[in-house]
Amino acid sequence: MPREDQREATRRRIVEAAVESLIEAGYAASTTLEVQRRAGVSRGALLHHFPSRHELFGAAITELVARNEAAVWELLAESPPGADPLSRALRVLRASHARPAFGAELELWAAARSDQELRTVLRRAEGAARRDLYRVIGDLLGPEIAAAPGYPLVAELTVQLLRGLAISDALYRDRDDEALLEQWAAVARTILGAPPPYDPSGGPA
Repeated sequence: MPREDQREATRRRIVEAAVESLIEAGYAASTTLEVQRRAGVSRGALLHHFPSRHELFGAAITELVARNEAAVWELLAESPPGADPLSRALRVLRASHARPAFGAELELWAAARSDQELRTVLRRAEGAARRDLYRVIGDLLGPEIAAAPGYPLVAELTVQLLRGLAISDALYRDRDDEALLEQWAAVARTILGAPPPYDPSGGPA
């Protein structure tokens, strides 16, 4: 294997080890020594790619975001198609936000509250992540909804609602959010100026 490919493979192994550690053990337990052990690399190799723990977890955020996006499309493929793309998209997004990878991302955000260096690294990494998230929401809802004048507000409030629900999962994971999501879908339709979903039994759902 060429040397450049070897370096990239080592870097990838370290990042994946960091992500798995964050998901399985949490931020506090995910020390550089623990990541080094999981990755099976030398101390020198880890420090060559990531001189600080903050840089390592900045790279881990990028991988977590990629996993979260993959989860959306996986869940969408498993979700039965329905008459209302908005309700379906909300259910898929909610399920993806309940995945361990998103919980690990939130844990990094919480750690950044009191860690200025980590906050700086994460804000830089999350800039691209934010664009990706809104792109995914637009792709889920489709071009017609995304073109509505009220769409930017719906997308922003949807993100904040889903993040709030994901945070509360730490204490209330067993609750059913279906009714809340449907209530938000109804409000969102008003903002979007969209008609209620069609019910083939004889009228609006």
